[in-house]
Amino acid sequence: MIVDIFSLKKTTKGGCIMKTLFKKLTGTVMVVLMTTGLWANMASAAGLLKPVSGSASLVQMKSHEVNVTINNGFAKTEVDQIFVNTGNVDVEAVYSFPVPRQASLSEVSLWIDGQEVVGEVMEKQQAKKVYNEQKAKGNDTALAEKNSYKTFDVRVSPVRAGRDTRIRLVYYQPVEIDLNIGRYVYHLEEGGFDKNQNAFWSVDDVVNETFNFNLKLKSAYPVKNVRVPDYEQQAVITKTTSKENNMGEVYDVHLSFPEGSTLSKDIVFYYRLKDTTPARVELVPYRDGEDGSFMVVVTPGGALERISEGTDWTFVLDVSGSMSGEKIYTLGEGVAKVINKMSPEDRFRVITFSSGAQDFSRGYRQATKGNIIKMAKNIKNLKTGGSTALFAGLEMAYKGMDHDRTTGIILVTDGVANDGPSKDMDIIELHRKYDVRLFTFVIGNSANRPLLDRLAKDSGGFAMDISCSDDIIGRILQAKAKIRHECLYNTELKFSGAKVKNLTPVYLGNLYKGQQVVVFGQYDEPGNVEIKLTGRIGGEQKTWTCRAILPENDTDNPEIERLWALSAINDVMAVIQEKGARKDLRGKVVKLGTDYSLVTDYTSMVVVKEIEMENMEIERKNADRVAKERRAQKAKQAQAVKNYRVDNQTSNPGQANQNTQQKASNKNTFKGFSAPNIGSGPVGPLFVWGAYWLQRRKKRKTG
Repeated sequence: MIVDIFSLKKTTKGGCIMKTLFKKLTGTVMVVLMTTGLWANMASAAGLLKPVSGSASLVQMKSHEVNVTINNGFAKTEVDQIFVNTGNVDVEAVYSFPVPRQASLSEVSLWIDGQEVVGEVMEKQQAKKVYNEQKAKGNDTALAEKNSYKTFDVRVSPVRAGRDTRIRLVYYQPVEIDLNIGRYVYHLEEGGFDKNQNAFWSVDDVVNETFNFNLKLKSAYPVKNVRVPDYEQQAVITKTTSKENNMGEVYDVHLSFPEGSTLSKDIVFYYRLKDTTPARVELVPYRDGEDGSFMVVVTPGGALERISEGTDWTFVLDVSGSMSGEKIYTLGEGVAKVINKMSPEDRFRVITFSSGAQDFSRGYRQATKGNIIKMAKNIKNLKTGGSTALFAGLEMAYKGMDHDRTTGIILVTDGVANDGPSKDMDIIELHRKYDVRLFTFVIGNSANRPLLDRLAKDSGGFAMDISCSDDIIGRILQAKAKIRHECLYNTELKFSGAKVKNLTPVYLGNLYKGQQVVVFGQYDEPGNVEIKLTGRIGGEQKTWTCRAILPENDTDNPEIERLWALSAINDVMAVIQEKGARKDLRGKVVKLGTDYSLVTDYTSMVVVKEIEMENMEIERKNADRVAKERRAQKAKQAQAVKNYRVDNQTSNPGQANQNTQQKASNKNTFKGFSAPNIGSGPVGPLFVWGAYWLQRRKKRKTG
């Protein structure tokens, strides 16, 4: 077999985004023709790769179509693409795209003999064996695997000479509202290559044919504004308002990129609900048989108080080689703006790390005008280079804290620890020695998100993704505002009444003002359920309750089952991160992955001909599930936007005949929750999403 490797060009100034575009394939998906030997080197990359001296590929992307629907608390992303092998030899292809946050890759379809064939999920080694056997026979086949937290990789064999090959991918993910602002990202960026890899490979960021991106937002609540940063001149946005009960709005966003376009930014979509949107509890159920599933979303209001005392802020900034160019410039601008917004009672310190750590500010500085001007200038001139000694950066930050001051640490990085102690448990154990809030900001698409999320959650802080298409200045300012107010400590969401089981995530942590609580669960029997949110504010226990009904039958949202399974898998993977991949833990992930047809660290999706599936007696679980989901999605297209609010609704999903009971049971629902106070104005770069409590607890003895 003759194999060509695709071309990539170098990004400007080593910039924020390694443009991951294969001819047609605009960044989020890359196509790579490979040999077994080369694949090991290429797997961690998020671009279309070829040796610098290699020849141009004969495989070209004919079309790349993306369709996104945001509705009822989750997003469906569908990527449909056709590429053609213009040569005279069949080849094998691999393309990859970054793993979106909390995303479940649930469909991989390959068109074989003009018919769509949906892939089925198996244990990872078993799926690879089936793929290799089919490849050896010369049969059309595909294999989707997860490469840890980095990428989903899809192999296709063969890409037949002179013919089109069509692939379709679908993934689901929760979409959370933060102080009335929702955010969705379609990834066109690569997080950053290491310097050796960057010297060997080049990046092609030119789309040779058109690429279309379509997004539909369906909101049960009035939308104040929408925004697509970096694409505001190109985006065609239309709005439709539901006439039924004057409730519900639909926004359609369309982006079309002509032949020869250069794509270098993620597509980020923001939507902002009107300021009058209430605090609320929403329950989205699914039941079509014995067991039901549900998603509960609690959106608190803004009743938390501001802290008046001065605060110490330590910024721990990644200045390794992958942060060069636009990333470090924008980060410098952002941190400088945050320092400019500090109160005179505050102090700040800046730690930088690459191959080692440096106290860039030489200790804490009072937030006086002179100190702020000087430090802002110095930060904007930060230089990059070297590897990523995350352990050293955090260690220096922790050891320099003042015991008598309220303290917060903001870590900003785009990469993976690769210098000094770099195993996850090395950094987790270091973090456990110190009782301080850590807030992590992940830039780009290749950082170790599971580790950074874990560090933030364990400390009672929060993690925030930052795309280079976000306003990094605004995102950091959001965090500073949040942690200047109270938060709800040790949040729990409890259910009583109906037979609710298997709640996930297991641990919620602290709830910051404006953030949502999103919990998935299952239930055996329909009926009334009491939902109780508890936590502590300033040492005082707080409780809010409401009642809802888990319906006997509701088939509108079958995707809830996959989202429940994905959240349950994430809980198990968190244990594996700490305790290792024990056989019983791996078995839990495999069972959840195969039962609910999800690509995980230990399960993969394989596509083979229908007749081959019959011969191998492969159960068509995913084909049946996909058919059910597509029927529900088609039915919803013609329906008005549905409101799933249960805390003071006059009706409840699937149980309209119990309106009176529902209204009476929620007479004093969630007393104390108020509508978010987020001010007015359009969605812009400096969102003030609310503020949150930060209180540094006493540092534990480490000796």
